[in-house]
Amino acid sequence: MAFEVPHKHDISLDGQDMRNQMIENFKAIEQEDHDDDQALSDEIADRKKDDGNLQGQIDKLQERCQKLEQEKTTKDDLEIVRSELLGRIKSIYMGKDSKAIRDIILDMKERGEI
Repeated sequence: MAFEVPHKHDISLDGQDMRNQMIENFKAIEQEDHDDDQALSDEIADRKKDDGNLQGQIDKLQERCQKLEQEKTTKDDLEIVRSELLGRIKSIYMGKDSKAIRDIILDMKERGEI
């Protein structure tokens, strides 16, 4: 709602009455200005609080991203593991890894496959 002064249309032409009405108008203007200043201050405080909350959320997300970055497995890591496993499978297949072969045979016996 727009602000209106108390005596907009009924200003008296009598000197003292006019003076009193103008004083009342200026007091109303000053009060409106004060109320606007207070509303602006409240808005600024609320926004600063919200900015602080937002910054906290950003910080948490950055920490989470850093942890994920540290924990992620890279393609190179997977290639190394793949290569090692292929080497082990070949050595088992060729009969060179006697411990692994013995473990496989024992597992198969437990399951009743042999």
